[in-house]
Amino acid sequence: MSRRAVQSRIARTAESLFVAKGFEETTVDEIAAAVGMSQRSFFRYFASKDEVVLDSLERLGLDLVTRLEARPLEESEWDSLRHAFEPVVERLADPEMREHDAALQKIVDASPRLFAAYLGRLDGLQRELSELLLARAVRRCGGAPDTVVLRAVVGGAFACLHAAMVHAVARPDDFGHCLDRTMEAMRPAAA
Repeated sequence: MSRRAVQSRIARTAESLFVAKGFEETTVDEIAAAVGMSQRSFFRYFASKDEVVLDSLERLGLDLVTRLEARPLEESEWDSLRHAFEPVVERLADPEMREHDAALQKIVDASPRLFAAYLGRLDGLQRELSELLLARAVRRCGGAPDTVVLRAVVGGAFACLHAAMVHAVARPDDFGHCLDRTMEAMRPAAA
């Protein structure tokens, strides 16, 4: 089994324990035992249980990057970002995943330490997507676009995603439509 597969297995098990028992109440020993490994083995995969909580954002980020890489080169950055957000739409369409993700988000929101780390990871993901869009633009046009504007476009797309997610708390079945409507309203003039 690959390192990433083991990390995912540990993270999913830990997330279930966090949701059932609470983040602070769950120990690394309990997580390791539930996965069938020692505490020492756990620490080969994660530096702390904080890292386990943030792993779901890491997995989602990998999905977004993969989706963005698969988009046609001639497609606008804005449209490519919307399509890259499809894993979020899929997760929110699944009631079980939606409930699971909401429970994890509550854990993150309740801890200033986790929330700060979450924001740091989110910023890293936006930088990664910006770099990917920059490389695509260079391949498409031969010249580099304004990196500040490109980074703002990515930030704007994430703001649309966040606004739609806040709305989805009350009306989860409307998330994809709401995201489309929001991104269309905020579409940059050049996109």
